[in-house]
Amino acid sequence: MSEDRQIWAQGLVVDHPTPSGSLRALDCSELLVAGGSRLAIVGPSGCGKSTLLSVLAGLAAPTAGRVRIGPTEITALSEPARVALRRTTIGVVYQTDNLLPFLTVYENVRLQSALSGDHQDADRRTRDLLDQLGLAPLADRLPDELSGGQRQRVAVARAIVHRPLLILADEPTGALDGNNAQVVLDLLIEAHESLGATLVVVTHDPIIAESMQRTVTLRAGLLIDDREAADAR
Repeated sequence: MSEDRQIWAQGLVVDHPTPSGSLRALDCSELLVAGGSRLAIVGPSGCGKSTLLSVLAGLAAPTAGRVRIGPTEITALSEPARVALRRTTIGVVYQTDNLLPFLTVYENVRLQSALSGDHQDADRRTRDLLDQLGLAPLADRLPDELSGGQRQRVAVARAIVHRPLLILADEPTGALDGNNAQVVLDLLIEAHESLGATLVVVTHDPIIAESMQRTVTLRAGLLIDDREAADAR
């Protein structure tokens, strides 16, 4: 497994201030995700799954603890440095697609390549990726002209067009029906395999969890279970 795609977290604590005092949203002593592997994070609503993913992505800073992606300790970086790392190294898929409503499908995906600074054959790669994902006929449409499943496929394309080392997905199928959910799951696994990327998915969906190679369970911010899959794809 490639070490530059490895995720290591130690002593992660996230506290949120409330009128009645500090609320501990996450208390994860250690988590090691092998480079190039597939991990599901599961647990009840409000248990800290999305908080953990946000910290791993460098979107949120923990109250205490460290996160390292490959050789880089992202929790030691400044916010501009974390933004730069995300643009080049990480692809994020959200439950809501977060597409820019005034840009076309092509422009939403192409923008990610521009932000990453990966300009080599970027136009061709964007067109090829849209074609591969069955989105080429929709390239000139705006997001509000798409179905929910189509929008989420565009979101996956945007997350992988810059060939990230890590793909992090937060409930990527939560708003989709069964057929579209399966399509998005297949796209994420195909991207993980073709790029050799590490894939981490927060999910309530047992089908998605069973498709990962490993599942960790959170409850009340604590990692309470960690198991390898017997027959993941």
